[in-house]
Amino acid sequence: MRPLRVKASSTPITSSNFQGLQEMTNSEINQYLSYVITNKFATDTDGTGTAELNVDTANALAGTSIGTFTDTIRDDAIGDHPTDGATSSTTYYFKQVTSAATENITNRLVGYDSAIKEMTDADLDTDILDKVVLDMINETDYTVGQYTLAASAPTGGTWTSRYTITDSAQGGNTQIYLWQKTSPTSSANSDFTSLKLSGTSATRMMTAAEIEQMVPNFRNRIIDTGIGTYKLQETTPGTGTWTQMGDTFTDTRQQVSGDAYAGSFGGSFAGNFTNEFAGTFADTYVGDKTYTGGYTGAFSGEYSGNFIGTSTYANNFTGNYILYYSGFVGGNFAGTYAGFFTGAKTYTGAYTGLYNQVFTGDFIGTSAYSGSYSGAYTGIFTNEFSGSYTGDYTGDTIQASKDTVSTVRLWLRTA
Repeated sequence: MRPLRVKASSTPITSSNFQGLQEMTNSEINQYLSYVITNKFATDTDGTGTAELNVDTANALAGTSIGTFTDTIRDDAIGDHPTDGATSSTTYYFKQVTSAATENITNRLVGYDSAIKEMTDADLDTDILDKVVLDMINETDYTVGQYTLAASAPTGGTWTSRYTITDSAQGGNTQIYLWQKTSPTSSANSDFTSLKLSGTSATRMMTAAEIEQMVPNFRNRIIDTGIGTYKLQETTPGTGTWTQMGDTFTDTRQQVSGDAYAGSFGGSFAGNFTNEFAGTFADTYVGDKTYTGGYTGAFSGEYSGNFIGTSTYANNFTGNYILYYSGFVGGNFAGTYAGFFTGAKTYTGAYTGLYNQVFTGDFIGTSAYSGSYSGAYTGIFTNEFSGSYTGDYTGDTIQASKDTVSTVRLWLRTA
């Protein structure tokens, strides 16, 4: 049964242009009844009424869960090294209130079914309210109350931001909003005002306040049929027909990875160097050094210490030579020997003087060393290192780039 309205040849309606009564078309229901009912629904929305959406991070608001969005963020800042990659998270709980609203209609629309009759609750549900719900879902120029998830307000009418959802990241936050349409594009067409009974047989045009008595029934109809309900999830829900409302929203967080470091290090290194240095150390080492070990090479300089080893000695000996000589002389030699001694001799003792020959043996003593060193060095290095370092750089670093953790969309059931 369809609601009745006044039929007239022109507007405004007067007794002279009155032509009787007629049933309202779907378009006429949209331009007046849908306008009045959905505007009252949007005006009274605070997140606690039946069929309304709400969002919080404490999971404290009333309603049935339609999904969640979890925002994660790294605990360390971009560039921190080393990092364990730990994260913190905040969960946004999306709900739709499903508890039944209290219905109390005292002024009912009338329709024609072999006679002019008041519409029952069942008539209102199927012939009026189901059409109003579809008008709201389709976002006509006369309806409001729809929800959408978007970074900015949609076009067409006025949209109010009800809740803010944040994707936190060290490189900067991203926000999205749950919007509700609160003002339509077009005003109601009062020529299509519905009628009610006045007394037992007369009819009268209804006021907006009288039509608004149907809003609790409208709220309950959404929950009862599921048409006009919402879900928050990544993919399309399974039961019914659904359309995405607004934008896709993504939880992101900074990537964590190890850096491959190869380049020049031009700073100062002071500390214990306990690795093997193989190559040419071309800096100058000046100072006293106790050298113990085998030395093979040309030594030019002043040597003061114990010389132990075998040496080919070819030089003039000037001094007192006291020794027992067994030979053709056959006696003791005591005096000054200023001759030339050639032969192999094992020399043990302290040698002080200039030595300019090849020395093979153990060198024990203190020497001022200046030159190039090639070999293994283990000890304390407190000079400056400037050059290419190609060793291991261990640990993970918080990167400026981001990973996608999860994705959600707001879905509206349309059938």
